[in-house]
Amino acid sequence: MRKFFLHIIVALICAACSQMPENAVHVDDLPDIFPDYKDVTIPKEIAPLNFYVNDSSDCVYVEAVGESGDKISASGSYADFDVDDWHQLTSKNIGKSITVKVFTKTADRWKEYSPFKINVSNYNLDEYGVTYRKIAPGYQTFSLIGVYQRNLSNFDEIPLLESRGLGGQCLNCHTPNRTNPDQYYVHIRGKHGATVIHTGGKDLIFNAKAEGQNASLTYGSWHFGGKYCAFSQTKVLQCFYTGNHQLIEPYDDVSDIVVLDVEDNQLITSPLLQNDSIATTPFFSADGTKIYFCLTYNYPVPAEYDKRKYSLCSIDFDAETGRLGDKVDTIINAQKWNKSICLPRPSYDGNYIVFCVCDYGTNPVNRSESELYIMDLRNDSIRKIDEINSTDSDAFHNWSANSRWMLFASKRMDGLYACLYFTMLGDDGRFSKPLLLPQKNPKKSYDESLYSYNAPDFTSKNIDIDYRKIYNDLMSDKRLTIKLKK
Repeated sequence: MRKFFLHIIVALICAACSQMPENAVHVDDLPDIFPDYKDVTIPKEIAPLNFYVNDSSDCVYVEAVGESGDKISASGSYADFDVDDWHQLTSKNIGKSITVKVFTKTADRWKEYSPFKINVSNYNLDEYGVTYRKIAPGYQTFSLIGVYQRNLSNFDEIPLLESRGLGGQCLNCHTPNRTNPDQYYVHIRGKHGATVIHTGGKDLIFNAKAEGQNASLTYGSWHFGGKYCAFSQTKVLQCFYTGNHQLIEPYDDVSDIVVLDVEDNQLITSPLLQNDSIATTPFFSADGTKIYFCLTYNYPVPAEYDKRKYSLCSIDFDAETGRLGDKVDTIINAQKWNKSICLPRPSYDGNYIVFCVCDYGTNPVNRSESELYIMDLRNDSIRKIDEINSTDSDAFHNWSANSRWMLFASKRMDGLYACLYFTMLGDDGRFSKPLLLPQKNPKKSYDESLYSYNAPDFTSKNIDIDYRKIYNDLMSDKRLTIKLKK
């Protein structure tokens, strides 16, 4: 009975808010909204930017008016736009702006805030959605960890793999080939550890460690031709702090750079990249002729961990012969910067590299000082991306296939949980205001979530996984062996 009356009350409130308010008192202030979508730039494909108004009102009425003259509205306890209406509005206002008018009602009085704008980019996103891992904070044991796929044009999220189907093992790093999921890899850690490489319509399940190697394939990048993946062979450990605002720091006990020939199941190595140094997070250049990575001396942990400052380096790669170059080039010297360079991500058009900069180490998502920098490869200029950085960790960035959009994970909301943001690279070389991943009910989604988003990437189309087969294959312990190339 109480539920019945509650539904009646909600229905009456919605009905009272469903029409354009008359005689509203104008307030010469912008509304305080969550998420803050004021003056963001969006692709036309993005899901509706639903939001709450942070005041003590009983209900809201919101009208979105495009420069084309089209308009839509939403009303109730928050702005909840119809998906189809939203896409009609954005599609008719490409390269234009949408003016958002916000009205709130308290008791019997309406007030109208100053309007704000949402800009619809000339540049399409051209991606179906995003993939990401969701993980709760933890140190020694795992709760539910999953790799998920989210359709960016609406709010549909589906699991690709979840730890509960794998006996509670850790899942990490779903990585497509330049956003195309016809080729991707994902790692499983633990008793049934493996590297799964999806290529040619098949799932190839490899031993986590190649033959004769003492560390697992971990962070990686596809060569655009699809024949090769560059990986770090990494043994990851954890360091716990005492008397420090940081709680935990994952670090590489050993880490080398290798290249896997996915057609011949052979590992390509070089003595330049397999030595006492720590080399990690490789990423192929746009033309596939270089591998960018981060390199530091193997200072002991924890005594001298703060000396582990990673330089940005590169080595040549010849796809025709499958050979690595004969020298390592240092692009940014960490000792001269007195900083650590992490996660280099070249744009797919070959114009830029975006990377993280923090005080030390190579796990920027756990470092509150982590900021994003951009290097213009056409003139070697470098700048901090002030327009999108925050006062907390900004990391885990990746490019869209057209190199116009970038996503990244940031802890700016509360300093604890990483959430996904999008930004557009403009013709002037500057990024647009970060856009929080839209949700159907943003307060419920973000206030009640106990999971961080990490390792995000774009996906150009829906990923279809045979869950039962891949779970059975992984739990069977049947593995392909990766052999060293002679």
